[in-house]
Amino acid sequence: MLSAQDLLVALKLLQEDAPTHSYALLGKTLGLSQAQVQQAYAHLTDARLLRSGSSAPVRAALVNVLVKGVPYFLPAPQRDEQVVRGVATGCSVAPLPGTEASPLVWPTEEGDAEGFAVEPLCPEAVGAARCDQRLHHLLALTDLVRSHRSSLKERSLAAQRLEHAILEPVATY
Repeated sequence: MLSAQDLLVALKLLQEDAPTHSYALLGKTLGLSQAQVQQAYAHLTDARLLRSGSSAPVRAALVNVLVKGVPYFLPAPQRDEQVVRGVATGCSVAPLPGTEASPLVWPTEEGDAEGFAVEPLCPEAVGAARCDQRLHHLLALTDLVRSHRSSLKERSLAAQRLEHAILEPVATY
C-alpha cells in the first residue's frame, strides 16, 4: 500500500534535478532516510507508478492517483476555523484564477504566512517544499485536491493544473 512519503518521493522524482542515483541523497533532499526512500521506490514500483529498474515515474498513473485516490486515502481535513501561522500552501502558492479560495497553511511557528490549517501530505513535505519551489507548487495543488476546505470548482481546477504540471513538465506555472 502506498504511503504519503511514497507520493512525496514520486513528486520529487518528477523534477529534472532530482538526485536519482542515490537513495541517500534523494532522502536528504526530502528529509527521509535512505531506507524510507528505498521502500518508497519498492512501493511505487509495485503500484506501477515507477518504471521497474528506473527512477522515471509513470506520469499518467501518478496523476490518476493524486487526483482520484489521494482525496480519499490521504484527505486533508480542516483542523479548525481559526487562522494560524504556517507555511503557505493551496491557492497561496498555486493561485486558481476565478476562485475565492481560503488561504491554507501547513501549521508551524517558523512559517511566514497566515491561513487555515491543513495537514501536509506528510510531515517531511514542509521542509522539502521550503527547499524546492516546484515541489512546493505540486504539493500545494495536491493539497487543494485533497482539502475539505476547497470547493468542487477549486478541486477541479487544481486537478487540471496538477495534471498539466505533471504531464507537461516543461510547462511554466
